[in-house]
Amino acid sequence: MRKIVLLIISGIYAIIIGIGIIGLWLMLFLTKQIPELTTEPVRIKFHITAEMTMGILCLLSGIFLFISFSWALYIFILAMGFVMYAVINAAGYYGQKKQWSFVIMFGIILISSAILVILNLFTLF
Repeated sequence: MRKIVLLIISGIYAIIIGIGIIGLWLMLFLTKQIPELTTEPVRIKFHITAEMTMGILCLLSGIFLFISFSWALYIFILAMGFVMYAVINAAGYYGQKKQWSFVIMFGIILISSAILVILNLFTLF
């Protein structure tokens, strides 16, 4: 029973993160709030590609967890690895700008993602 609850929580969490990151980049793009597209076009395109890949992996892993695919947990763990890297990177970006509320938010996401990965790893072994 605990494993099922953990998988449901993990699935919801992954879907929220996936929708959030994809939605954020779409909003920033549509409102022309990505100045790096002109100042650092190559770097930002790679960055956006990595984060969109993360968002898609999060969405897929959440859906796969709900469908109960046997390998869904492995996709979830991979997606959370992307998330943990991305939030550490983003915390540095916003920390440099002294926007501490974003740094705290990313810290919470980092800790939540790490906890879910650890708890789910215990169900595998």
